[in-house]
Amino acid sequence: MSKGHEAGNFPALVQRKEAAPLLETGPIDWPLFGKQVGLGLVLGFAIGYAAKKALQIALVALGLLVLTLVVLQSYGFISIHWNQIESVYNQSLPPDGLDSVLRGWIDSLAAIIPGAGGFTIGFFWGLKKG
Repeated sequence: MSKGHEAGNFPALVQRKEAAPLLETGPIDWPLFGKQVGLGLVLGFAIGYAAKKALQIALVALGLLVLTLVVLQSYGFISIHWNQIESVYNQSLPPDGLDSVLRGWIDSLAAIIPGAGGFTIGFFWGLKKG
């Protein structure tokens, strides 16, 4: 090493200080960590899969209901006020749309289940596979 660069002889701005750890948690228990992430992944997948299937069933039922109502209206049995339906629909949605509702739901579940990262990955994987 060149002169003046031996250990402890750095200028004050360049000297490294020992960084204080943010959390004093001790050593990581890797088997427990793996179990928590794995549990989160499995639960996330199951909930995502079930949510997608339930949503598909609900949308098919809603579609059949709307189709039935439109057919009944076309034959003159009922009268549908589409303007009122549209205003109720617009009032029921949050300003950010349904995406914010889904994200809020995921955030609240991820906060209480061990392995939140695994849960989130599993949830979206279940949505994709479902």
